[in-house]
Amino acid sequence: MAIRGGANLAEDSIVRKTRRPPTKFALRREALRDQLWPGQAAHLWHRTREDGFTTIPRTLPLVMTLIDHLRRGKDTSRVYFDLWCRQVDDSFVQVTDEEAFAYSSGYTAPGRNIRSWRERVDIIEELGFVSVLPKGSRKYGYILLHHPHRVVCELRAQGKVSDAWWGAFTKRASEIGATLPT
Repeated sequence: MAIRGGANLAEDSIVRKTRRPPTKFALRREALRDQLWPGQAAHLWHRTREDGFTTIPRTLPLVMTLIDHLRRGKDTSRVYFDLWCRQVDDSFVQVTDEEAFAYSSGYTAPGRNIRSWRERVDIIEELGFVSVLPKGSRKYGYILLHHPHRVVCELRAQGKVSDAWWGAFTKRASEIGATLPT
């Protein structure tokens, strides 16, 4: 299942946003956190002050649950999560070391680890969450992460998503203000 990007250049290009001041909501949350855990702010991870961060969809845990539900016993969602952690806010991953990718995804047994990782990449590609292109003679050279909400909606239209999961997903999407594609 292939999912294409937007029809215009603005949708397909990288958009750099200027940093906005914190919202009232964010300031209230920070004040509550500091009240509950005084003096801990300097010990917390903050993506704008640290290197090595990425942005992920807030619905990702539910999407990971769906992936594992659709392919029971394969533990595929760890590979999908690792790919999200490797993209740099552009939904694009260059596969530089399959063994490192496999290990990071939890496949640590030498000899079997790369094969397990490749099998899971194939599964998430079959489900439509990613596209894979070769780099030279390597089959897994580049991976593109598709918008997970679009993929989920397509899977739902195909009857592959249970009502229970869909209910939890749409509830979470509503909580975070996400608009689901139609």
